[in-house]
Amino acid sequence: MQNKLNSLFSLLDDSNIEVVQEAMAELLKHEAEINEYLARHQESSNPKLRKRIHQLQAIMIMRQRRESFAKLLSSNDLNLIDGLIAVHLQWYDNDSEHFLLELWERFFKASERFAPKNISEIAYFMRKCGFETASTDELQADSFCLGPVLDDLVGADFILCALASQLAEKWGLELEIIRVMNQFLLIDKTGKALSPANSWQLVSDVDSQKCEFWSKKQILELASTMLFTFAVGSNSFRYVHTIGHSLAKVLGEEKLDFLPYPYGPKKEKK
Repeated sequence: MQNKLNSLFSLLDDSNIEVVQEAMAELLKHEAEINEYLARHQESSNPKLRKRIHQLQAIMIMRQRRESFAKLLSSNDLNLIDGLIAVHLQWYDNDSEHFLLELWERFFKASERFAPKNISEIAYFMRKCGFETASTDELQADSFCLGPVLDDLVGADFILCALASQLAEKWGLELEIIRVMNQFLLIDKTGKALSPANSWQLVSDVDSQKCEFWSKKQILELASTMLFTFAVGSNSFRYVHTIGHSLAKVLGEEKLDFLPYPYGPKKEKK
């Protein structure tokens, strides 16, 4: 096996790109065995070899993230913030989990001076912070990514609901995310609802029997799907590939065979 791997590694700086791609594809079938070599040569003085090694490491990181995201969504004890971080890293793949956790902790620390005890006080804090929903015409990929939402205070309504619900959970409050007439809101056990789209105003006439209650898993799948949509819309092959495979993994699929070429395999004409 080691002789085979050594032969494949020797092809990484080949001048024929097809040979390089075939070698990389073969090497990726043996991730556990190639880690040590990659770590040892990632700063190689050979620029071609260094580039290929970095590419292999990036692919392996994205694979690990896909596996982690699928595993996270299948967990019975799903942490929504961990999930939002995983979604963010699908788009901003050079960011670190540590950096995003720091942003979240800073957000939570800001709430300590308010110590919200009910849904009204959660509304007051979110309004005081300046969080706003992005208008439908202004929705961008950033509207679904934890980092930009916490930095810029603008996001999709369901992402803001997710943030507020997790903040509430930190303070011992149970708020659920619902959708009514294509708008996402938060609702407490007494039936009081909170609307991010309406400047965090409380809504008292929501009939919980007519609401769609959204799970944490559904929220994360929606966020990931929206990023996938933006990737397709911007014709970003890289993100269509990485996010598409992440969603496919969640659905129990391994390939993007359902997508048209060039994102999926080229279909033969009948």
